[in-house]
Amino acid sequence: MSELFKDQLVLFLVMFVIGVVFNDMNMMAYRFNDIYLSLTLIYSGLFMASNMIWGHQIVHYITMGHFNAKIFSIGVLLSIGCVLLLRNQVFVNATQWLRQMIGHHSSAITSTTLLLENDDNFKYDSYLFTLAKNIEYQQDREILMMKNML
Repeated sequence: MSELFKDQLVLFLVMFVIGVVFNDMNMMAYRFNDIYLSLTLIYSGLFMASNMIWGHQIVHYITMGHFNAKIFSIGVLLSIGCVLLLRNQVFVNATQWLRQMIGHHSSAITSTTLLLENDDNFKYDSYLFTLAKNIEYQQDREILMMKNML
């Protein structure tokens, strides 16, 4: 195994783990117990890691003047494959869908709660306040329902 391949594999694995653990749904979760591992998060982690592979080659070219077309192409192909996995929700069953939706709803509660903390957001549109309160209430109810379905 070449040194370059090992370096790219390590880069890919580290970025995959970072992509799964530190994804936006987990970072925006309203409650820690709203965080679930799902296939969609795994696909997102793979997508992030594959983007880093080809993106890293662009950085190498800009900063050091060298570019590995083979690694770049593999990264782009992996990214395309990940997009297909994500968009088609391959192997995502009802349980996997529920796990992802809990995180999605939880992040909606986080952003809505932050919006509601600033009264200036509602000076010109009282409907926005009503909408935000309804979202906060409904999303929390739906999380409870989905957790009961798991």
